[in-house]
Amino acid sequence: MVDFIHVLSYARQAARATGGSDAEQWDRYARWMRGCWQGRVSEVLGEMDREQERIGEPPEGAEDTDGRVVLARARGYLRNNAERMKYPEYRKAGLPVTSSWVESLIKEINYRVKGTEKFWNEDGAEAVLQVRAAALSDDERLDKYLAARPGSPFQRRAAA
Repeated sequence: MVDFIHVLSYARQAARATGGSDAEQWDRYARWMRGCWQGRVSEVLGEMDREQERIGEPPEGAEDTDGRVVLARARGYLRNNAERMKYPEYRKAGLPVTSSWVESLIKEINYRVKGTEKFWNEDGAEAVLQVRAAALSDDERLDKYLAARPGSPFQRRAAA
């Protein structure tokens, strides 16, 4: 499955590359975005192909920012990934169509574990993550851990 956010990025860049007023570019982008979301990637590709014919193929040695190059790159991306862009099926199956929430969570964990003045070794970081996971689990794991951890007031000390 292709992350839908990546598709949006390519569609937006391609819509801008084809020229026209801001309103025309936005309308084109919205149409392509809806088409991909609804699983009509071949229709979007057909329209992109027509736009490429209109503005021309990128010449040899063209800059990466040249609109013809940008559009050709977007067409290639969609064409190469069309079989992995069946978003209606994915949504019907309850699958996520973007990993952005996971990426955001990873950034948050990295910020909290790797933040300024925080020096974790691998074991310490793993322990923090295990406690956090236990807290989020809504079962008895955290309570059991807190009761049994070293230094717990509920733990009997060994006789000296």
